[in-house]
Amino acid sequence: MKKFIISAVVMIILMTANALAANYVGNANSRKFHYADCSMVNKMNPANKVFMNTRDEAINAGYVPCKRCKP
Repeated sequence: MKKFIISAVVMIILMTANALAANYVGNANSRKFHYADCSMVNKMNPANKVFMNTRDEAINAGYVPCKRCKP
């Protein structure tokens, strides 16, 4: 049980670090991507958030740019 808790904490730390370093956030449901500070990101279900570092990474993964923030 103790190893599981430590593993879970490490995973949360890594996910948080990845999210903070990301420049873009994609929505796995709508397949749109946004600048990390776009207001639409705050409205997104956290389970649908996909963090990406570059615009090319988002485009190559099949995401389309948000029409509001125009990344």
